[in-house]
Amino acid sequence: MTTVALKHAGSLELSKDDQAVVKEFNSVLRKHAKRSAGSLARLASVAFGHSFGGGSTRREKLDLAMARGVLARQELMDEEGGSLSSEAVSGLLNISKQAVMKRLKAGTLLAWREERLKAARFPRWQLDVHGHVLPGFEEVLGILNQDERLDVWAKMLFFLQEKPSLGGKRPLDLLREKKLDQARLSAQAYVE
Repeated sequence: MTTVALKHAGSLELSKDDQAVVKEFNSVLRKHAKRSAGSLARLASVAFGHSFGGGSTRREKLDLAMARGVLARQELMDEEGGSLSSEAVSGLLNISKQAVMKRLKAGTLLAWREERLKAARFPRWQLDVHGHVLPGFEEVLGILNQDERLDVWAKMLFFLQEKPSLGGKRPLDLLREKKLDQARLSAQAYVE
């Protein structure tokens, strides 16, 4: 079977049959383009569940887990005001786009790569209402960066997930409440 790289699919190589399926999915997504990406991801997850049930084979179970992962990532992307482009962050911080990207590379800002656009997207919630990096955010992120196993999604999950050990609060809430010591300790426990 010959494979052909599909445009915008990153480094993934797809067979002609797989490309046809992707084309069909794209058609459905374009038809419902007015819906949010999170809504579409949730509906896709529901469709997978209806089509494959609980998954009887190992492959079906893996496929369902991947669909749930897509939904979880989309929820993280949409949380707390969504995301900003590097240009928007540049404007808010009153620094150049290159300086924003340097901060990302240095690990003092958090962003994921939008594969389709080859662009960085920065969670809005790492900035306060005045457009400044939340006090203590860089320090807590620095602790998370010490664990090479943590990808951007695990770091985002750390900040956004309520923790019983924090009285049901999220580390993001602690930073907003200027409780840096608690946020720091929570990050240290997360990486251990």
